[in-house]
Amino acid sequence: MRAARATRSVVVAATALLGFAIGSAPDGARAGSVAFQTISFGRAVTLSARVVKGKVTARSEAKVDGGTFHYVEIAVDAALKGTPAKVGERVRVFDGAEWFQHTHAAAIKAGVVSYADPHYAKPLPAAEIKPGAGVIAFLRGDAPPPGFPANAAFLSAGEAFERPERAPDVARFKSAAFGDPITVKMGEIAVLPDGLELEVKGHTHKRPLAGGPRKEMAEVEARAGERKELIVLGHVVEPGTPPKESWQTRAWQGYDLSLVAMKHGDETTLRVVRRP
Repeated sequence: MRAARATRSVVVAATALLGFAIGSAPDGARAGSVAFQTISFGRAVTLSARVVKGKVTARSEAKVDGGTFHYVEIAVDAALKGTPAKVGERVRVFDGAEWFQHTHAAAIKAGVVSYADPHYAKPLPAAEIKPGAGVIAFLRGDAPPPGFPANAAFLSAGEAFERPERAPDVARFKSAAFGDPITVKMGEIAVLPDGLELEVKGHTHKRPLAGGPRKEMAEVEARAGERKELIVLGHVVEPGTPPKESWQTRAWQGYDLSLVAMKHGDETTLRVVRRP
């Protein structure tokens, strides 16, 4: 199922992760482009409509629309996200790259198709995806086109298989949108649409002087690609009737991170704005 990265493409329906356009240059010359994207574990969780865990029962291929498409069949033992697993459920997992290449073969050959090409950041080696092996699969939610088996599903990104040991981590990741408040409990991680991850590492507070302001702080680890930093955001309550509150905003790597609310030792509400 692993094709050369130079020609891989994945159709991710109803998301901004993959888009494509077909057309000719004004002078009649034709040009195409591929935007390679790396999808982290957290982004794969939030992007996927369903995440399943199970054992590989077979690796094979199916004939659809005159083409040959490879799949990994999984006997599901748990649905970690999305539609619950049924007893004895088998899922045939296809990589949407092969289908995209098949349906857009002429445009790709002519160099007039531009598309995003998302791949899982740390895929399982193909040699490990064999009958009897335990795996996690990140799946799209849309039904495959007519001609595919009834139990078929497409991966949400190229090579999006993970080891079963990471199953407990799936529940930690929560999808967040820019500009909207997102509440995360200790141990949970907010994932923004471009893959930015925010994890609250702890809450602290300063003992106020008599009659002075009270201050509590959330320690938030921000992660974007290889960059990460522990950012402290404060909530200050000035004495008075009524008391005056302020919530801190910090700038980091082109984002404004704001503390909106917090329950000490329990949960934190943040808002993220991406600068133009």
